[in-house]
Amino acid sequence: MSMPDYRTFFRRSASFLLAGFLAAAQALAQQPENAAPIQKAVQSQEAAAEPTTESATEMDTVILALCHEISILQKNVEKRIAIRESLVTEADETYSFFDTRVYEMSAVLYALDDQKIFTMAFYCKAATRLVKLYYERRPDFQGQEARAAEEIARIQKLIQSLEEVNTDGLSETSLVQRDEALTTCHSLMEKLEKEKEQLAYLKELFNNLENKVNALNAESNKLFNTLFSKVFYTPSHIARYIFLKPSMIYRACMSAWESSADSKLQLPSDRGTLQHYGMVLLGMLLCAYLLSRAIVWWGFKKTLEKSGNYDKRHAFTNVTTILLIAVLLIVSEMQSTDYLLKSAASLGAEFLLLSSAILFSLVTRLKYGTINAGIRIYMPYLLLGGFFMLLRMFMAPNIVVNVSMPVLFTLVSLFSLLTWVRQRHRLPRLDRFFATISLVFTILGSILCWAGFSFMAFLVLMTWIMLMTSILLLVGLWDLLHHYEKRRKERNKKEIVWFRPFISKLVLPCLAIFLILFSLIWPAATFDMGDLIISKIYTTTEIKDLISFSWSHVILVILIAIVLNYLIFLGKNTLREIYGENYEVGTIPTFVTLSTLFLWGLFVFTALVIMNANYNGILMVMGGLSMGIGFALKDTIENIISGLSLMLGRLRQGDMIECDGYRGRVSSLGYRSTMIETLDGSIIAFQNSQLFNKNFRNMTRNHKFECVKVEVGISYGTDVEKARGIILETLASLPFLSKIKKTSVVLDSFGDSSVNLGVWVWIPVMTKSSSLSTVRERIYNAFNEHGISIPFPQQDLYVKEFPDRQPGEEPNASPREE
Repeated sequence: MSMPDYRTFFRRSASFLLAGFLAAAQALAQQPENAAPIQKAVQSQEAAAEPTTESATEMDTVILALCHEISILQKNVEKRIAIRESLVTEADETYSFFDTRVYEMSAVLYALDDQKIFTMAFYCKAATRLVKLYYERRPDFQGQEARAAEEIARIQKLIQSLEEVNTDGLSETSLVQRDEALTTCHSLMEKLEKEKEQLAYLKELFNNLENKVNALNAESNKLFNTLFSKVFYTPSHIARYIFLKPSMIYRACMSAWESSADSKLQLPSDRGTLQHYGMVLLGMLLCAYLLSRAIVWWGFKKTLEKSGNYDKRHAFTNVTTILLIAVLLIVSEMQSTDYLLKSAASLGAEFLLLSSAILFSLVTRLKYGTINAGIRIYMPYLLLGGFFMLLRMFMAPNIVVNVSMPVLFTLVSLFSLLTWVRQRHRLPRLDRFFATISLVFTILGSILCWAGFSFMAFLVLMTWIMLMTSILLLVGLWDLLHHYEKRRKERNKKEIVWFRPFISKLVLPCLAIFLILFSLIWPAATFDMGDLIISKIYTTTEIKDLISFSWSHVILVILIAIVLNYLIFLGKNTLREIYGENYEVGTIPTFVTLSTLFLWGLFVFTALVIMNANYNGILMVMGGLSMGIGFALKDTIENIISGLSLMLGRLRQGDMIECDGYRGRVSSLGYRSTMIETLDGSIIAFQNSQLFNKNFRNMTRNHKFECVKVEVGISYGTDVEKARGIILETLASLPFLSKIKKTSVVLDSFGDSSVNLGVWVWIPVMTKSSSLSTVRERIYNAFNEHGISIPFPQQDLYVKEFPDRQPGEEPNASPREE
């Protein structure tokens, strides 16, 4: 129920209540306080014979309330009738507009032939836009009819209620009001019935118009299919007669050009108009050059001098001039009302932006002496594309394109080959690669042109040029960013840590996606098929019982992956800045790894939702492939599960472990393998499943100290307690030893030349070698200070007799040297 219905209900309720209270008050006032029983009996008899004054007053009040409501309803209905009349008038104008346009467009489409592809593409696009505009502006007659029917039903109920009122007890005023209310209701009924008939008539007209629009749309789609067939599947054999019958080909081209000189289909071609547009373009060029010269020479003079690019000022001026002309063409396109002029300005602006992007990349990346070489490499392809744009602007017939493009492609191929041979050694590797690929595509285009596929050759070449331009633009922006950071370092300014990852990991990848899309759409827009390509991007493709997606969904998933990758990188860098050196040890790497795994798992789930995945179908497919996938990925799955088990309990990144005779620090704990950096700096990789099944020693799992025995020998006769006290006192001052685990000295063994003491110390695991060296050095120095000697190994030899000496003969004082 709408708001007016609620208000009507409350007004009626209040009117009836008010009428009841007034009637009760009148009855009490008219009744005498001391009425006799006889009078009461008489009044009761009269009440049985005729209606009382109380009932008459109540009916008058009800009639009054109904008349008041009808007056309000009349105002509301008249307002809505006025609104609907304006809508009907607008619908009538809309019908007249579309009926005329659809008739004209249908007549043009039915009269088109396939020898004018540009004209056919223009009108097919115009028809598609007309159909789209019709469905956007089509009136909603169903809603208007439903509202009118509701109002008619309501007024019919009011008329029925007024006609059923008992007129015997009504006053003359109430009777007049009732008759006026009935007259008003009948008048409103007539207006609404007339409006309903008018709406039904317009609805029928628009239904007939919709049939015409659908027929126009079907014809447009049919011509689009013909256009595709003409471009990609139907060759033209006119190229073989270029050299055999040149005069005949020339006359045929001129005749076709003159026959297509229709002002509705072509840009103005008379001499005066062309001179006017030429002067306008010349003025735009002059103004753009002067403005760009002022911007580059005055605004960026100091910047160019500091960056060492002052000798490139002329090149930057040219790039800025082309950009300004493109901007002026875009403004002209927005201000123009002629669709052909708008289309020509749009194509010109896009081509100039393409050229400026290539020149910007060359000027930014190359040295001053090699910029001209780069221009010579890329300029032939741009000139070829510009010539084809001119043919498109002037709606050239097919024969002109099929005659001119083979010759131009061949000349450009020869010139590009000559330029590539001469200039390729002066250019960087990237430009040499692009020049080689462009030369290959140009030669391929020449072959396609001579085979009769001139339009397809242009599409192939321009698609490659757009992709190449996108890559060159990204490389130029990256090089500009590199120069910016270099200048900041030279000026001893703090490096912007977040800026480079933001550009390289977020801005440039997203820009690359949009540039690739544009490189695919723009060549098709030359044939007025850009909207068709865009609609194909949004067209849903369904894989039965699995997923239902469109290319727009795929692009959205890729963009989400790029943003998520940047956010993960940003989170890791933030944690690295917060924890510093402790980032690589402990639970932080495990937390980062598991969080990354969780986020990418959430991304996969989101991607499946975006792609409208059928989970039952995916589970069925996975179930059918589970055995094969299980055998193929058995080791991988086992390593992943073992890696998760190691992360969650037994191992952390930065732990010092011993395994298979190797001692080292866990430098990386991944999903499939674990990297251990040994003490000599080498890296040993263990598969997670192998490491999980081994009994390795984790030296830092409980604490960061290791108990090591240091053997010390003292001479026989030395006081052991004194030596023990000296050792404990000396080692107590070492800061790196554990304060919780105490050092102990025990008598380990009796050696041949010394009493061996075992010093058990708790030293840091990470600095075991240097700590042991310090402990031994301190003990040695302390024993020297207190006069305790550390005996070296010695052995006494007792000789009872010499076999070559006579008994009683004295041995020589010194041995004889032989």
